[in-house]
Amino acid sequence: MQGTRATVWPARRRVLAAVLALAAAVLAAVAGVPRERAAADAATNGSFFFGNTTGTPVTALTVTEGQAACINIHRGGGTAGLQQVQVTVSPASSPDVGGLVSAFVNFSPGQVNRTIDYPGLPGTCLQTVDNAASDGTRTLTFTIAGVTGGGVVGTPSTFTLFILDNDGPPKYSFQAATSSVVEGNVTHQVAVVREGSTAGTDSVTCQLDTPAGTAAQGAGNDYTFSSQPITFNPGETGPKYCNISILDDGATEPSETIVLTFGSASSGFGPGTHTTHTVTIIDNDGAGTLQFAQATYTVNEGAGTASIAVTRINGSTGAVTVDCSTIGGGTATAGSDYTAVTNQTLSWNPGETATKFCTISILQDTAVEGPETINLQLSNPTGGAALGTPSTATLSILDDDGTGSIQFTSATYTGTEAGGAITITVSRTGGTTGAVTVDYATSTGGSNPATAGVDYVATSGTLSWANGEGGTKSFTVTPIPDTLTEGTETVILTLSNPTGGAVLGSQSTATLLISDSTIIPVITTIVPNVGPTAGGQTVTITGQNFTGATSVTFDGIPCTSFTVVSATQITCVTPPHAAGVVEVVVTTPVGSNVTTGTANDYIYTTGPTVLSLTPSEGACNGATVVTVTGTGFTSSGMTVAFGTVQAVFTYISSTTLVAVAPVQGAGVVDVRVTTPAGTSPNTAADDFTCTGTPIPTVTGLNPTSGPIGTTVTITGTNFTGVTSVTFGGVSATFTVVSSTQITATVPAGTPPGVVDVRVTNAAGTSPNTSADNFTNTSTSTIQYTLYRTFTLIVWTGADNKPIAQAIGGTQAGTTNVSALIGAIWLFNPQTQSWAGYFPGTENVPGANDFTTFRAGTAYFIALRPTAPATVSWVAPAN
Repeated sequence: MQGTRATVWPARRRVLAAVLALAAAVLAAVAGVPRERAAADAATNGSFFFGNTTGTPVTALTVTEGQAACINIHRGGGTAGLQQVQVTVSPASSPDVGGLVSAFVNFSPGQVNRTIDYPGLPGTCLQTVDNAASDGTRTLTFTIAGVTGGGVVGTPSTFTLFILDNDGPPKYSFQAATSSVVEGNVTHQVAVVREGSTAGTDSVTCQLDTPAGTAAQGAGNDYTFSSQPITFNPGETGPKYCNISILDDGATEPSETIVLTFGSASSGFGPGTHTTHTVTIIDNDGAGTLQFAQATYTVNEGAGTASIAVTRINGSTGAVTVDCSTIGGGTATAGSDYTAVTNQTLSWNPGETATKFCTISILQDTAVEGPETINLQLSNPTGGAALGTPSTATLSILDDDGTGSIQFTSATYTGTEAGGAITITVSRTGGTTGAVTVDYATSTGGSNPATAGVDYVATSGTLSWANGEGGTKSFTVTPIPDTLTEGTETVILTLSNPTGGAVLGSQSTATLLISDSTIIPVITTIVPNVGPTAGGQTVTITGQNFTGATSVTFDGIPCTSFTVVSATQITCVTPPHAAGVVEVVVTTPVGSNVTTGTANDYIYTTGPTVLSLTPSEGACNGATVVTVTGTGFTSSGMTVAFGTVQAVFTYISSTTLVAVAPVQGAGVVDVRVTTPAGTSPNTAADDFTCTGTPIPTVTGLNPTSGPIGTTVTITGTNFTGVTSVTFGGVSATFTVVSSTQITATVPAGTPPGVVDVRVTNAAGTSPNTSADNFTNTSTSTIQYTLYRTFTLIVWTGADNKPIAQAIGGTQAGTTNVSALIGAIWLFNPQTQSWAGYFPGTENVPGANDFTTFRAGTAYFIALRPTAPATVSWVAPAN
């Protein structure tokens, strides 16, 4: 061991010195970069800062422990290069984020947004740890420490993550401090949320505050309300809802308020963010308020006419009018870009609230001029009506002679949670010159935010228009149906990163409203969900809202027969159908289940099926006996596989066989049966869990190249209990940092070029994939083991290699054994004599009979008496 240290530590010191020298050179170079150089670098490769996907700076995020923290780094300016952003975390190794010390965030050319993730798990964000301690709010600071590969650190470069405790006493809060409702809307819901401890079933009373606001309570007045308990089950954080009945009176009156607060709680509680909530009731009596429907409008230059929506709200008593005019201050020119309008009168009859339109003629030209604006104004309301807000608006004329403007076609899109994918349209107007693109994305937000992965499927992507192409493109957002009463939930839609010279229009964001659907049928499972094409198989369909079902169909074909067992269960006999996957639809008088997802899928097959495994888990050690039940089994020509490993089995009948789980690592494998008619489809019923230690996997290396002695961070899975790490088959020294991370040193003797990094535990060795490729940049080496006192070797390196270089460790990746070798002897069989070489006497005339190694020649290496019993000698191969 002492000899090993003597050979390894000098090499490590040389590597460390080289790294320090390189770092000093880099710091000196950075210190001398002029400002104009940094600005040019930002313009080419980008400025990296904490911000949202649209580039708005963001400096903080609050999550509850156990939730994912998605911290986004945005690249502004140029996007040309391949950069790596280094982020430090303070305090380092915080258990709240799995002991993360720092992170490296990689940007590909053209990429503008990346989240901070754990190594090897891109796009997953940071999963905060849900502990059992009552430890209050924790604060972590993330700092962009530097950028490699070009680019600069932008502002803000620091970000604060607040992690709220969920183990202290429960805290109840109104989700917002205020809300409003128009008189006559029957029920108004106020959202209540819970933080802190969520372990138990708790309730809190929603009640009127003192004073309770300016609105009058009771029948015949403004609203009715009774104090009501809001109950949270274990694990629930809400929102739950406190309900107020809003009454419609005939009085013309100003807006009135209701103030809610919290009363007693079942297990005590602490104050949340909003402990009171004010509801404003907007009057709908009187003549009403006249205003523009929105503050901004857009129109294509070639549209001919712009229609500007004006609304009457909060009352419809009597006939009213208002005048609409174009006024000065815009960039468009009356007479050449549009025809001016003065006091265009819009009228409403008594009781009428329909939207009216102020029309403006838009004039076409051929000039490339970009968007131009017209200012609009409402004036002279009559009949007792008042002007609302906005009473002024801006109309943008989008040029159709340039690259164009891209925006959502609507500020709001709607759909139902059980209605399938919702189409979102985006338009290119104001010009079609050149090919353009725009990125789209969904995010959580709004008054009652939907949760990605729970209420809808998050989506993002790019829409493209060819040169000369205008009009609309679309993408879809798919709601996820459930049986919860949640009210209408919101999803924020965002456009960003227009290319090709296009610009974002005024409607670059929009809101998707997903309305609640809890009464249509919902299918959660079909057992079994695979069967023969001949039909005749009895299946059990489980779900909700099956009462009164009028039909059950498989790809539109009715079941041979079906029985509604309960509101949550139906049995039916499958009809015949060709092989393939079909949709199962349950229909009741109120509608049919949705066909998104796979819960309602049924597979028809001409081959065998696997319907159940007994047991469904066990040790895959060649001794666990598994009974496989299904259809279509044959006494000859049949094979059974657990994953990719063939199993020994015994045929019992066409519906039963017995197999032995073959030897393989822990994890879930599919049990597939193959007969001359085909292979059983892959379903959840054929999943077998091999217990024990899972085989490790390697998903990434950092760095991916370097010489012998380089420290490499290996990311992957199942690293607990690892017994060896090899580079190209050569064992390396390593440290298991966590179940997903190992640090290892590239060992001496690693072959040059690309080698595989393999990790081994008791279950086996990681599969060989492209993710484990490491490039050894060291010079090619050969390795000998020398024994005290004499060792016979055959030199396999370069011919005429100077011995002083071969044993002196003068080339990268080789070891210096010159102080351990006393002599090197060469026997001449023709003269029956010995020739010698003595390290350290190279400059003594006549001391050595030879000074080079000859390829293919045998030599006796004599170690000094003070040398270790064995010496590992890594010599240069060239």
